[in-house]
Amino acid sequence: MTRLAVAVFLFFFTACSSPPPKEPEAAAPRAADVLGVRADFVPRYTVASTQRLDIGGTPRLMMKVVVPRGLSREELEGNVRHALLRAYELGPVRFGAIMVGAYSSEKTDTAFNAAKGDFAPGGKWSESSTDVPLSEWKAQIEFSDLYFLERTYLAAGTRTVLVLTDTEFSDTIHMSRVAARWLPEDTVAVLKPGVPVVVIGHEDVGLAGVRYEVETAKGKKHRGWVHGADLQAE
Repeated sequence: MTRLAVAVFLFFFTACSSPPPKEPEAAAPRAADVLGVRADFVPRYTVASTQRLDIGGTPRLMMKVVVPRGLSREELEGNVRHALLRAYELGPVRFGAIMVGAYSSEKTDTAFNAAKGDFAPGGKWSESSTDVPLSEWKAQIEFSDLYFLERTYLAAGTRTVLVLTDTEFSDTIHMSRVAARWLPEDTVAVLKPGVPVVVIGHEDVGLAGVRYEVETAKGKKHRGWVHGADLQAE
């Protein structure tokens, strides 16, 4: 066999026996991709608080946010997903699960009243782990039907009358100095049904309903907060 023939044989033998080139490995997904959050998304929420909820040595984070009323279901979900991404990227450690509670009121010490989102392996907060690759994480979003109910409010200056909606436990209406608390030390006055009052302002406290600041229109002047159900427009 001539040298040329040997060289040709070795060339083709080497080419046929060489392993095929490897396909380039796919890039690891980013949290924004898994959550479906676009770079140009404009959030419409404010962060109220963040809290570490580590269990069994696995870092977990809960974030509470306040969203405006009137968002569509799609818009509300988009804001929750953006908040989940924001919480996931807070660091300085890698979290094993993220939870976001969305509220339609400034009061956030109760159960969520707009939506809740979990971002975790398989979408399950209970399956928190820092060892599961991000490609196996999912977001689970839950909505509060109360958020989508239309609420109307009595305008400031509206003349109303105190009424008693629940006569089982009391025959009087307690007026509080604060909108979100009705402890004995907060009582401004104890009034009978039928007393005329004027609306000063209101506060939407989510699941707990609407509270109104009112002032008595007859007799001794009292000013404080009552439940929305305690008022009947004249």
